[in-house]
Amino acid sequence: VVCVDWNGARAFAAWLSQRTGQTYRLLTEGEWEYAARAGSSGRYHFGDKSAELCRYANVADESAKKVYPDITIADCDDGYVHTAPVKHYQPNGFGLYDMHGNAWEWVQDCWHDNYQGAPGEGSKPWEAKCSDDRRVLRGGGWFNSPDGARSAVRDRDSPVGRYDNSGFRLARTLTSSSFTPLPPEQRSSK
Repeated sequence: VVCVDWNGARAFAAWLSQRTGQTYRLLTEGEWEYAARAGSSGRYHFGDKSAELCRYANVADESAKKVYPDITIADCDDGYVHTAPVKHYQPNGFGLYDMHGNAWEWVQDCWHDNYQGAPGEGSKPWEAKCSDDRRVLRGGGWFNSPDGARSAVRDRDSPVGRYDNSGFRLARTLTSSSFTPLPPEQRSSK
């Protein structure tokens, strides 16, 4: 889903939680980056070569350049000017789709210019000294160059900002009794 603001994403998580009896929420910024990297320390979950990004992400490319001639593009053409269907590209090592590009994703955290004073672990949102007028987005969108879809790239906007290149991803909080790890033979080798 795109064209949804931070407030709408949180409202949907609350509605889904009430509807299912499970706890859904926006990811923290630390959780988002951990999920996007999928064990990699490279620019992208698959390494550092932006030329390979077109196998994994919807970023600005030849199709978008036809409509938006001034954008910096990736060297590919997937046929999608705007967002692409979910699961159109290959997943990362954790089996997650569209972590790079397609749509920026709202996370729970307030925007801070750097990570000084951030919580020690990424499972807690950083909401200290939050003026609540700027929230974090991660992942890049269909309009971004390959550099704008790196695992470490972050952006900010007002919690009421709604755009055709921003959406959200939810996490479900598991209790220890509801979590069953995959057997070793079904785990990714990455």
